[in-house]
Amino acid sequence: MADVSLLPSNVRVSSGRRPVAMAVGTVDRHYAHAHAPSTKQLLVVVTSGWSVMCFDHNLKKLWEANLQDDFPHGAHHREVAISITNYTLKHGDAGLVIVGGRMEMQHHSAELFDEFMMSEHNREEHRRSASEKQASETGTADLRHFALYAFAGRTGELRWSRKHENIPSQPSDASVLIPQHNYKLDAHALNSRHPGQFECREFRESVLGVMPHHWDRREDTVLQLAHFRKHKRKPLKKTPGKAVVNNVHKPSEHNPPGKDVSNRLANVIGKAADMANSNKIKKSQRTLYVPTITNYTQVWWVPNVVVAHEKEGIEAVHLASGRTICKLHLTEGGLHADINGDGVLDHVQVVGANGIEQTVVSGSMEVLKPCWAVATSGVPVREQLFNVSICHYNNFNLFHHGDFSRSFGRTFDPTGLEVATPILVQRDDGHKHRRGSHGDIIFLTSRGEVTSYSPGLLGHDAIWRWQLSTGATWSNLPSPSGMMENIVVPTLKALSLRAYDPKQVIIAGGDLEAVVISPSGGLLASIDLPAPPTHALVLEDFSGDGLTDIILVTSGGVYGFVQTRHPGALFFSTLVGCLIVVIGVIFVSLHLNSSNSGKPRASTHYR
Repeated sequence: MADVSLLPSNVRVSSGRRPVAMAVGTVDRHYAHAHAPSTKQLLVVVTSGWSVMCFDHNLKKLWEANLQDDFPHGAHHREVAISITNYTLKHGDAGLVIVGGRMEMQHHSAELFDEFMMSEHNREEHRRSASEKQASETGTADLRHFALYAFAGRTGELRWSRKHENIPSQPSDASVLIPQHNYKLDAHALNSRHPGQFECREFRESVLGVMPHHWDRREDTVLQLAHFRKHKRKPLKKTPGKAVVNNVHKPSEHNPPGKDVSNRLANVIGKAADMANSNKIKKSQRTLYVPTITNYTQVWWVPNVVVAHEKEGIEAVHLASGRTICKLHLTEGGLHADINGDGVLDHVQVVGANGIEQTVVSGSMEVLKPCWAVATSGVPVREQLFNVSICHYNNFNLFHHGDFSRSFGRTFDPTGLEVATPILVQRDDGHKHRRGSHGDIIFLTSRGEVTSYSPGLLGHDAIWRWQLSTGATWSNLPSPSGMMENIVVPTLKALSLRAYDPKQVIIAGGDLEAVVISPSGGLLASIDLPAPPTHALVLEDFSGDGLTDIILVTSGGVYGFVQTRHPGALFFSTLVGCLIVVIGVIFVSLHLNSSNSGKPRASTHYR
């Protein structure tokens, strides 16, 4: 349909022009009625040299911004994400483009040519400028923190940037900084002085609203718009004494001048006039109201923060000013969500046996064993919820599968075993729960075993629900040279078969096969993959029929799988049953009619 080169138009130099992230979105305010023209999307590309380029739907470049000067030379992207929205920060803008990323001072194999092409003078100048900027910390981005930039959607003008965390200034008095000289120093004061720590306790409900969170690879870094509100504290008990009258929140009396409130006929006519006026306003207002976000925007359905799901946890940045209001450090790996619905953030950890590094259970010094899943509650950890096996399940669940199988003369070897990040699938239990909390925890191993556990009574322990052996297997064995080439990335996601369908199913993908499983453990479909995936399966509706499709990304190509409609077996069985009943009724009626016509009629008079 169209193609475009990412190289600059004036100088054909390929250094720093390799794309590292792309995203599409709508920046124009769309219309609410059905006859409005369809809005076109924009494409935003971030390159390895921190060039942010925006294209329209025909791949015509709208604007380009270069942020390379904010980062030291030789650093490469450790994390990067893009968010495109039609909310605006300034009157006259069309939408907002937010780009975030974290750099790392390690040479990337694809960027070694960039350094070689630079002259020695330029390299020394870059090193000197980078060291000066790092020393002053006034113009460069801090490599330890997540940098964010907000641009106007159509023009590319920079609205705000967050190059390093804006830590509140602390007093320089030695009596405050040194614990020996501060007798009022408590735990909260100590924690508040660590760099990069921001209080998230006041936004506990909002933090749970942006869960679940997990981070395994660079593709898991995402930007999410949300509305954060402070925690509603319980009202204080009334103390005996004189009540203080506060007229601030007292409703004002609505008595327009010249109107007799006691006259019922006048009230009826006034109400009818107001209803007619409101109908005219509704007919005239055809567009969907999208307000401009400012520091004073407090509408609950308008986002006021952008939440970055990073490697180190989550970070909420004020959408209007770029100020960090909440940062929560979460342990890398595993699933972070409220799995039992008690309003406390939980952490589910599971590990395979293919790596050399050992994973320690959160909040303890215990090493996590392969084929076992451990769930802890609280940040920091307060208690352990359960410790269960995710491999071949035995009904007693008293000991490890290896010990159980040795009694039958067969041993369990976990060597080479890998696990996918567990997911949370919500299940209707008759109670209302927060979105993304309280459901079944689904596990997947590299041997194709899919296991489901649900939270036990009172939120503790876990109840085994089902286990299914599938063909979604994979293996990432190192090559003889010791390098891992074309690593197979497994997939374990919750999938809605139709758009805006609250019911979800499970999709598990391996190297050569993907399966779709119902929440009750039934195998719904199986898909043969032509090549091992190098990224997790992308679940989007690219055919435009309202059904979710699957995109497979491999080292040799991109494949699309379209979901097709098939009439259900229950419908056909019911239809066939009805036809059989109708045929039987017709056959019986014809038989009775033929038998009645063959008999002689009896005489009705007496002789």
